[in-house]
Amino acid sequence: MKIPKKPQTIGIIGGRGRMGAFFDKLFEKDGYTVLISDKRTKLSNIELAGEADVVIVTVPIAHTEKVINEITPYVRKDALLADFTGLKEIPVKAMLKSNAAVIGLHPMFNDAGPIAGQTVIACPARPKKWYPWVKDFFQKHGAKIIELKPKEHDKTMAVVQAFVHFADIAFGKTLKDLKIPVTKYLQLASPASDIKIAFVARLLAQDPDLYASMEMYNPYALKILRKYGKSVRELIKINKNANQKKFVKYFNDATSHLKNYEKEAYEETNFIIHSVLERRKRTQDIERIKKGLSKAEKSDLAVLGPKNTYTDLAAKKYDKKASIVYYPSIADVFDAISEGRAKKGVVPLENLINGTVRETFDELFNKNVKIIDKIILPIRHSLVALNGVKPNDIDTISSHDQALQQCRKILQKKYPTARRIPNTSTIAALSKIIGQRDGHSAAIIPTEIAKKMSLNILDENIGDSSENNTTFIIIEKGSNIKPKEAEGKTKTAIAFKFRKDKPGSLIKILENFAANDINLTRIESRPSRHDIGNYIFYLDFEGTPFDKKAKQILKNISKKVEIMKILGVY
Repeated sequence: MKIPKKPQTIGIIGGRGRMGAFFDKLFEKDGYTVLISDKRTKLSNIELAGEADVVIVTVPIAHTEKVINEITPYVRKDALLADFTGLKEIPVKAMLKSNAAVIGLHPMFNDAGPIAGQTVIACPARPKKWYPWVKDFFQKHGAKIIELKPKEHDKTMAVVQAFVHFADIAFGKTLKDLKIPVTKYLQLASPASDIKIAFVARLLAQDPDLYASMEMYNPYALKILRKYGKSVRELIKINKNANQKKFVKYFNDATSHLKNYEKEAYEETNFIIHSVLERRKRTQDIERIKKGLSKAEKSDLAVLGPKNTYTDLAAKKYDKKASIVYYPSIADVFDAISEGRAKKGVVPLENLINGTVRETFDELFNKNVKIIDKIILPIRHSLVALNGVKPNDIDTISSHDQALQQCRKILQKKYPTARRIPNTSTIAALSKIIGQRDGHSAAIIPTEIAKKMSLNILDENIGDSSENNTTFIIIEKGSNIKPKEAEGKTKTAIAFKFRKDKPGSLIKILENFAANDINLTRIESRPSRHDIGNYIFYLDFEGTPFDKKAKQILKNISKKVEIMKILGVY
């Protein structure tokens, strides 16, 4: 029989186990028919072996050889026999007793997935025509295939798995014997130590029988573990004798073997450490909010943060001497004003390229605040990176989503292959790069801030439009506009909502302005969030609410709508 390019039926012996169930779902998602045999299934291992085009054995290592020996007489000659176990010499030798194609496989990940970015070790002992399909399947899901001989695999796994897991298990047992509560230890641990304990805890949360198999059934593991024990005893002796000279020699001897990996390891672990620090900061912020400390902070200005963003620049342009508290969202700034925690607030209203900021409009209508002024700030973006990093090193560019959009053309031209990652702000993107010491990423931040911080500027003023600017508004508590507040102002912003959506309702409002020769500079709508088809309309007109014609128009509008609010003057 001709071997198909793709199997019609895949059988998984041990398919009720965690790894078996994981691949059951994955194969079914790809459109394959999957057969399962396990304890208490109607289909037996032998029946499955005779029916499936691909037979995969994924059972505990202690039972693998026995199961393979049981099924080999029944696996078809045109089929593929494979296993997913952590050892390869014994399973592959047993599978070769069949007449089928044989490929030993070791997915170097657990059922938590995903496969993308993971490694699968393959031992194509007698692949026949099946190997291209195997490689295609895993590579399609983003995995990397590494080929090894069965003996080479087991020797390598004695280090990669048995030795590493042995050390982690012993580490966890030592912590237990020390009787130090983990929570207490973590309070004082450095991020690197925190990560070490986290990985140990992660391992110890899994199936102990699985790790026992890795330790005890690999014939090469014991020799390596004895070497490890010898190294530990040697270091204990050095410490006992307080021999610093020997310690340094021992340390340097260990370092020499990892010399070529040091730089890469340092960079990669910086990513993890930065994530731990970010998690700690989030935890502290949550505790801070729970305790109500944020409500105790008083300031002249509540500003959409963090520091050194465009909103911060606008706030300092408005009032250089004001005390500032930075808030993580526009809604938080409005809350700070309406609750009296800040005298005034600064938030973005509209960008020349990206248009209006919807959250600002929603909050203007819903909160007891008013617009009292505006700041128009030129938007000049620069691409920055760590010192020493060059444009050719960059594979990732991050910033606030709006900044990424505003630089789209130049990024596509100069950095076409770089990933673009949105962040909560321009400065948050830079902080992450600095925290991770990431030499392959760049951030888009304000040019003014880049120069002020003496950063490594890869490209200056990279915005798609040299005329780009953002309008920021200054808000204050209250909704009543006083005549004195309108002096010198040129625009008034209003918002209104109809009781019901009727044809011609909006045109009747707009006709009032046209009939009185008052120019409208903005007409926008936002969903009311109460029911479908009901909108809040936002209008800006030239003049103030105290102008004679405008005063009468606003009075007429109030009679025709359910709610009308003067948002402010600026």
